Order: sequence, then C-alpha cells, then structure tokens
Amino acid sequence: MPGAASRTRWVLGNWKQNHLPEAAGNCARIVADGLAGAGAGAELRIGIAPPYLSIAAARPACRPASELWLFAQDVAAQDEGAFTGEVGPQMLAAAGCAGSIIGHSERRALFGDTDALVAAKLRATLDAGLHAVLCVGERLEARDAGEHESVVISQLSSAFAQIPPELVGPRLLLAYEPVWAIGTGRTATPEQAAAMHRCIRAWLGERYGDAGRDRSLLYGGSVKPDNAGALVAAGDVDGFLVGGASLQAPSLLAIAKATAPTQSPRP
Repeated sequence: MPGAASRTRWVLGNWKQNHLPEAAGNCARIVADGLAGAGAGAELRIGIAPPYLSIAAARPACRPASELWLFAQDVAAQDEGAFTGEVGPQMLAAAGCAGSIIGHSERRALFGDTDALVAAKLRATLDAGLHAVLCVGERLEARDAGEHESVVISQLSSAFAQIPPELVGPRLLLAYEPVWAIGTGRTATPEQAAAMHRCIRAWLGERYGDAGRDRSLLYGGSVKPDNAGALVAAGDVDGFLVGGASLQAPSLLAIAKATAPTQSPRP
C-alpha cells in the first residue's frame, strides 16, 4: 500500500448541533484525559469539532500537536467582510482551531453548499495555514446505479480545481462519507469503504504524485466502536469522521483505540 507507513491516522468527532458550552467542556476534558489510553501520539491524532458557540469552552482541554486537536464544523470562503453570520479561517485560527471540516453532506444537502462554494472554502482554509477535512460522498441512488465512483470523482475534481500542488500536503485530509450511511445505522462494508478509498487515492496520485497518494483518508458514516476495527483492517482507511458516537467521550476513545496503529512508532 503506497505510503501507508507515512500516513497519520485520525479520529475526528463531529458534534454537529450538540453540546452547549458546559457539556462541550466536560466532554473535551474526558477525551483529553483518555488520550494516552487510546494510543494518541504521532501515529494517531484525535480531534473534536464542537459547534461555534462551544469552541471556547472546549479549547482549554485541547493541547498542541499530537494530543487533542480542535476543529470547526464549517468555515466561510472569505476572511472578513459584509457576510452576516459567517466565520472565516482567520477567525477560527484566533479561536484556537487547527482547522475545519469542509463540504459535509449536511452542509451540501441542507444549506446549499455547492461544489463551487466547497472549493472556495477549501482554498481559503489552506491559504490561511489551517487543516482542512474535505468531505465527499454519494447518495444511495448513485450507489445503487453503480455511479458512486463517478460522483465522488466529480466532487474531487471541483474541489481541487484551484488547489496548487504546494497546498496538497499534511494539512489536507479527506473524508469519504456515503450519504446513505450517515445517521441511518447503515454502514458501508469494510470492502466498500476500502474500495472507494483506493479510488480516491488513485485519483490524487494521478494528479499530485506521492503528495496526493499519501493524504490521510477518513471514513464517515455510522462509525461505532464495534465496527471501527474491521473498517481499518480492510486497508486504505486511515481513520474516521465520527458523528453521533463522538458525543460520549468513552465511545470516541474506544473508536480511537480501535484505530491506533499496532506497529511500533517510526524512529
């Protein structure tokens, strides 16, 4: 598996519209306290993405680099201006966020985030020096029609249309989230997830060489402690973007433990 040894594994909890500040702070502290037991370190990074209102409450528990990372759930395509309700990349950085999720299926479906807007958010985030977690994924009808790969490749092509090679590096993560498996209790089989990840990795490699092939690819879609291990074991899955199962710290830590590499850390 090209570059597998060099790819960092990630487990990122997307709390969506949940956890008011007090609950967010408490959950973040429990996760931070459990990092060592979950295998967090240079080989595995654990992050949380609270709602905007709760970022400040979660921030004290978030620690530098290889410990607990703080992300936002969305970001504006511009840094500042007359854009009521928006929060730009530099504002996220000032709030202590290391990066943001971009293009989540709920943003696309419920709030009208077009491919063009997702592309602009991705470029703005990377230009600001933040990490970006780009989400792609197909609906059930596309999967049933055998068009799942073409849908995802189309999303990738649009998102990367204005991304120069120098921005394709460790700050760029991708998350494959089959829309039909989000919040439904259904999960892509390990084989389905691994196959799509291989497709994404091949596309990145064709355009960006090793820099593209070596990007960490996460799976998102009804991830739970009891299916995380099998998904990772199938190969080409470098971690998870976790929704509902991340709202309870023990559950998120259990997923992280199942994701942690078993090999000895590199020298």
